[in-house]
Amino acid sequence: MTATLTGGHTASVLCVDIDKTASFLASGSENGELCIWKSDGSLLKKIEHIDTGCTSVCFSKEKENILYVSFDEKIKVYDIKNLEDPVDCFEFNQEEINQIVLDEKEKYLAACDDSGEIKIVDLYDKKVFKTLRSKHTNICSTACFRPRKPWEIITGGLDSKLIHWDFSRPKCVDQFNMQELQSVNAEGDAYMFNPPLVHNLAASLDGHYLAAALENGHVAVFDISRKNIRELYSLHAHSQGTSQVHFLSNKKLISGGNDCSICIWDLEKADQVETESATNGDATSNGHTNGEDVRNESVSEAAKIAEIQHVGKINWMKPFVLDGSQKIAIADQSPNVTILNFELEEI
Repeated sequence: MTATLTGGHTASVLCVDIDKTASFLASGSENGELCIWKSDGSLLKKIEHIDTGCTSVCFSKEKENILYVSFDEKIKVYDIKNLEDPVDCFEFNQEEINQIVLDEKEKYLAACDDSGEIKIVDLYDKKVFKTLRSKHTNICSTACFRPRKPWEIITGGLDSKLIHWDFSRPKCVDQFNMQELQSVNAEGDAYMFNPPLVHNLAASLDGHYLAAALENGHVAVFDISRKNIRELYSLHAHSQGTSQVHFLSNKKLISGGNDCSICIWDLEKADQVETESATNGDATSNGHTNGEDVRNESVSEAAKIAEIQHVGKINWMKPFVLDGSQKIAIADQSPNVTILNFELEEI
């Protein structure tokens, strides 16, 4: 069952978020339109910023009605109860912001941008706390605060790098080159045209898993439960680039891609196959397929529990629960926002 929010945007919707009570939905489009929707699907307010893009929206979970929005290199803070003017504005980034995220206690906001830098903003003092730079050699597209580790953040970029930071110092703790980690399978040509650029990151709330959406169609899954992050496996998720990953629960993961499909994964099943593979030894090479490919394919087949076909390439997704039902808000290349309803128990 789906619903469509129409009559708000006039260009492709880039981002979407839901407040903690699922009372309001915010969406931003490539032509600078910010739309605030009520839970019944009606449009509460539309704000337009000419000659900009509304690139990221993020509701506070601690402060009722507060919404953070990036318009190109600026961040504006709105109170949903009074949307006439922003209550605050931060102009710290030098280039277009790709994502804004809040830490667990909402003392810090991270804004990653096209220069490869990440500004860590102290929301109490309303100034830059630290700038993370000189590690990403291309656009920094996504950032994710590490759960239960208050000084750590993980970022990903179009340089195919995943960087683990301690932003209190600031210092790079570790980094992963996804081009080295991602094996080249039998579809070697496709891989060369679609390198593993990192588009989106998500962490499970219990701090066990990190998932990375990659341009080569994979979802790389990491174990972040210990001090040092380690790669577990890659889910062969989409036939084109994976654009989004989000956790529905600590073990359930959802991904969306440029192939217009949405996949739901059970990482507990993936772990079982991974454990059996480690016990029995990795598969041996066979023709053009190496052991790691066979292992990842087996993990992917076991872990995928559902696939839903959408009507367009997915720019952003946000899972949420309303009236006891699991839903996903989807932003795609159309000017509309789709609300997809599904039940995990039925999958």
